Amino acid sequence: MNQILNKRNISIHKLVKEANIPESNIYKITQGKNLNPGIYTVKAIADYLGITIDELVK
Repeated sequence: MNQILNKRNISIHKLVKEANIPESNIYKITQGKNLNPGIYTVKAIADYLGITIDELVK
């Protein structure tokens, strides 16, 4: 996910704000502390980025 955000020049703060996802969830995911985020979180991130869940988790 970090690569996609960097490629698109999207900050974690912007993702949190615009995708309406708790900041702590995103930081745990990007730092590898949450290796099993909920489907709603994953779908919200994928939808915001305009990609499929499969593309996000690759």
